[in-house]
Amino acid sequence: MAKFIILLVLLIPFFTLSSGQTFQYKTYKDTIHKISFDIPTYWTIKYSKEQDGVICTPITKQQKEIYNDCFEGIVFRIDFDNYGLDTLLFKEFEKIGDNYVTSDRIRNNVPVRFINGKNWKGVRHDNVCGISCKENGFHAGGGECQFFYFCSANKTVTIQTYGRSLDDKVAIKLLSSFRFLD
Repeated sequence: MAKFIILLVLLIPFFTLSSGQTFQYKTYKDTIHKISFDIPTYWTIKYSKEQDGVICTPITKQQKEIYNDCFEGIVFRIDFDNYGLDTLLFKEFEKIGDNYVTSDRIRNNVPVRFINGKNWKGVRHDNVCGISCKENGFHAGGGECQFFYFCSANKTVTIQTYGRSLDDKVAIKLLSSFRFLD
């Protein structure tokens, strides 16, 4: 019995680490564009003059190391447009039968998935994209970019990752918490 207890005590840290990272969140609120959503506490969102837009960047040393080499230090970019879902679908995607598709660096007909939340409808897609790494240059198909489009009336907010897809738990939290503020 004592051997079992010792083994259990030794395995608890292993199971804790292998079961996935625990995320703590904070709410990002943009009163100009009237949106809010949750992001991990180790990220921040700000306007970047260099990027000429609103970007999410890591603030902890560990997260900066993850995003520094190949992802320009950027987790995602946020863009704002003055049109709704129908215009977005017409402008950005091709319709094949009843489905909307896009293309990426290696595939045509990448499917678009419809998503919705409390006061919005939208679409998302995951694409193979290029990344530029400081150590070994440009990789045309080396990244995974995610696109999330949130639409309400005549507004569309786009969140686009910079070559590294979001952890599934983070993506689910972002999608489930996104709101247009009235």
